[in-house]
Amino acid sequence: MEDGIQGFRCKNCSAALPVTADTIAVGCPYCGELNVLKPELMGKLRIVPPLGEDEVLKKLEELNNSKSNRVFQRSNLDWFERVIVPIYIVGVKASLVYDAIVVVYYKKCRRTRKNQEECWIESVNVRVKGVYGPVYNEIPVVARRGVSIYSIRALAGEFITEKPRDYSLNETGLPKGYWRDLLAIELDSKTAISMAVDEFLDEERENVKILIKREAESRVAMHGRIVTGSRIARLVLTPINVEAQTSDPIAVPLYYAVFKDENGFYRVYIAGWSGKILLMEKPAGRLERTLWFTSGVIASSILAWLASNAYSLNPNGLLLAMGAMSLAVYISYYTARKTLAPMKTIVKTTLSRTPSNPSGRWFI
Repeated sequence: MEDGIQGFRCKNCSAALPVTADTIAVGCPYCGELNVLKPELMGKLRIVPPLGEDEVLKKLEELNNSKSNRVFQRSNLDWFERVIVPIYIVGVKASLVYDAIVVVYYKKCRRTRKNQEECWIESVNVRVKGVYGPVYNEIPVVARRGVSIYSIRALAGEFITEKPRDYSLNETGLPKGYWRDLLAIELDSKTAISMAVDEFLDEERENVKILIKREAESRVAMHGRIVTGSRIARLVLTPINVEAQTSDPIAVPLYYAVFKDENGFYRVYIAGWSGKILLMEKPAGRLERTLWFTSGVIASSILAWLASNAYSLNPNGLLLAMGAMSLAVYISYYTARKTLAPMKTIVKTTLSRTPSNPSGRWFI
């Protein structure tokens, strides 16, 4: 909020701080001092020490592996900055009790008087009950509201995978002005736990649905029937024994660099503690765009032809025609986006969470 409304000023230089009603801690944009506005919600901030800017640039220069690929030189550097991302690591453990009715479809055939095979689809309802779990996972929660961009997800995934060592404020000698790069901390630990539990249960519900359908289909297949698919008609899921605990907020460094050469811009996102490339965006070449355009035209043309002839080839042709046309429209849209996109993203690390040992060091 505006300084005139809130009146929050840096404790070091008295400059106005960019705060909102949710702000717990923020770095001064002028002197870089860390200002904790709500210490009762802060916890003990932990720090993952960053590599120096020179070390990160040297690691990027190592990507210049040939004379024809010399993009990542300092002379091509167009932008370079560091962002300090505050993250909670929330460990969640739970079981889910499920009770479902699954409609399983199977194919049935018989011989006609003309000795021709006639087939049709029938269905049977299968009730599936049980307990899923207990299951455990570690969920990274960014302590800033509304942050869910690709690079931050990649940073959180890499952090959970590598588990770099973190330190208290007193254990690290940080450069002057370090906290200028901090994303303001706006979530306390209780909010982080609530968000992590919701995300955890949403993901595990999807896993339970897959398990339920698989079990129902296997039961029908045991009777010698040819299963063609299934759907869940009714499902009751009840989480039980939900446990969650969180780390203190951890300040994790992320570097962002932009290089420019005759082909265009190259954007690189780097894990600040190791120098590992998380994501890279590079210009899409003419050949790649041509391939996307050609494949889109061919695929959508084939599907359009199938749609126009589906009704005459099959009694259920109307549904097939509608499905083929829908798929053709989607493929045309997707390939057009790929053809026109100026950049393509290369993921160098995992974006998903990695299950860990629940006795991990975050909660000792």
